[in-house]
Amino acid sequence: MQNKTCRKSSSCLQNFKDQRYLIRCLLVCTALFSCGCASSYSSQGVKYSGKNTKIYTPLPIRAHEDKLVQMLETISTLLGTDYHYGGESIRGFDCSGFVQYIYKDTFEAHLPRTSRQLSKIGAKISPEKLKRGDLVFFRLNSRQIDHVGIYLDRNLFAHASSSRGVTMGNLDNRYYKKRFVKAVRLLEITASSRQ
Repeated sequence: MQNKTCRKSSSCLQNFKDQRYLIRCLLVCTALFSCGCASSYSSQGVKYSGKNTKIYTPLPIRAHEDKLVQMLETISTLLGTDYHYGGESIRGFDCSGFVQYIYKDTFEAHLPRTSRQLSKIGAKISPEKLKRGDLVFFRLNSRQIDHVGIYLDRNLFAHASSSRGVTMGNLDNRYYKKRFVKAVRLLEITASSRQ
């Protein structure tokens, strides 16, 4: 029995190492093949509900492409962090708390707190046009949007899973493909200022 447990935890550890390796590969690809992109949607101040009158970061959030590398590095360090309902710190995240943390840490942006509120901001984009940093939304356990992740590359996205903590998912996976609702872009990326 103990051997099975060791094998199982060894397999989990290998899966975790594979995910970190994949993030590192994405970092290298970003550094080597980075290119600027632009968006045509106008700036908007995000404000929601009469109960919460906090003003959020105007959209689109403008940033240099090297911020995307920083975002991937931060996600890499958080892989394996525990899931915690309502969590928004390195002690534990829920899905929207994870997104909020990454955007605040990387882009100094303040976003709405829930996945449903996040799905109402930004520019809606088709899955074929996804770029790093875009948000992807799902209906996992409800008729309404109840899950969000951050798109990385090659149909991979980072998210806080209730069963696995901070991990990566694949939009081609049957489970996520069936539950995918929409994607939005909050970022306007410009070419790196490095010479």
